[in-house]
Amino acid sequence: MATWDELAAADPQMAAFGYERLHSAGQAIGFLATVRHDEDGPRVHPVCPILGDGRIFVSIPKRSPKNRDLQRNGRYMLHAFPANEDAEFSIRGTARLASGVDREVAQSAATFATGVRDSEDVFELDIERADSTTWENWNTADTHAIRKKWVETSSSRS
Repeated sequence: MATWDELAAADPQMAAFGYERLHSAGQAIGFLATVRHDEDGPRVHPVCPILGDGRIFVSIPKRSPKNRDLQRNGRYMLHAFPANEDAEFSIRGTARLASGVDREVAQSAATFATGVRDSEDVFELDIERADSTTWENWNTADTHAIRKKWVETSSSRS
């Protein structure tokens, strides 16, 4: 799994596009999908991702179902809100509970008004794959998707 900086080093355009999409609402925001305990399907929640020290984190209330999902099965997908002309960005991988210095990094990098509260756990999102979609010939009869992906390989990690 890769960090945000490792994604940026391997594919600077994908990381820049993702950063813009995650911040298109003026504040980093997206949808976090987790795996439900009964694996009956995904669970989706809005979150404010935190970019700090070249890594990406989310803070989640300790009593939240999505917290329990990530503690039990760390698989996730983070999807930015669609932007102008429905541009899309998502990452997926495995989330892991952050503590100590890692939690402090997230706390100091949080840009949302409430910050990271004591009643929340912080998870670092390790990135396995990033996807983007833009549209060529937007709003015409010839509109078509341009999809790109980046996949972490063992050789992309130092």
